[in-house]
Amino acid sequence: VGPCGEVELSQGVIVAKRHIHMTEEDAKECGVKDKDIVSVKVVNETGRGLTFHDTVVRVSPKFALAMHVDTDEANAGALSGLVMGEIVK
Repeated sequence: VGPCGEVELSQGVIVAKRHIHMTEEDAKECGVKDKDIVSVKVVNETGRGLTFHDTVVRVSPKFALAMHVDTDEANAGALSGLVMGEIVK
């Protein structure tokens, strides 16, 4: 269910593309704009750092700064809770 409608599948899976929500001020500070494609480098205390490529930037005054990844992506990097990342263009 989303702003463009609703989909019902008898079989299959929908996986949201990883993305970053940010305000216009955040985007300006990061040097990006809406719909830019970036990479995001993450490092955590386990030492299992990784870089997420092909990450979409979504800019809106309604957003708070946050990156969304799916469960499998988070598990691959042993990510949980608050994890800081760095945008790599």
